[in-house]
Amino acid sequence: LVIGCLPIYGLRRSTLECLYDSICLQKLSNFSNMIYNIPSFLNISMYSRFNPISSVLVGTLIDELFIEGWQHETNYSNYFSICAPSMCTYTFVKGNNFLYIFTTFLGLYGGLTVGLKFFIWHSLRACLRVRKSLIFRRRRIAPNHTS
Repeated sequence: LVIGCLPIYGLRRSTLECLYDSICLQKLSNFSNMIYNIPSFLNISMYSRFNPISSVLVGTLIDELFIEGWQHETNYSNYFSICAPSMCTYTFVKGNNFLYIFTTFLGLYGGLTVGLKFFIWHSLRACLRVRKSLIFRRRRIAPNHTS
């Protein structure tokens, strides 16, 4: 067993070797305070494409979906003899249709409207702040003409 920052990291880096050893299963049971009976340990002599199964990482088994083997047979002649289609067709959508172009321009218009409104609003506020600070400085620095 491996310990990681998160339980899933530790699980993915662990192996199943403890499940093939009765002493290790007993220690694991004592450590986790299991109340129920311990299942019997796994038989390591059984065939597996993950050899030896006891040393394969759990992450590898997860990536392979815990599947020992795929049995995939494709028989197109049998399919066509059973279904007996009179004609086979397929459709292919090409180019951009009117609806796609319309929604693209509508999205572009909406994005520009929101973006420019945000940009212009903040630009005007910044200009007004700068102008206000310049006017305030001029008033403060203005010479005093008292005699």
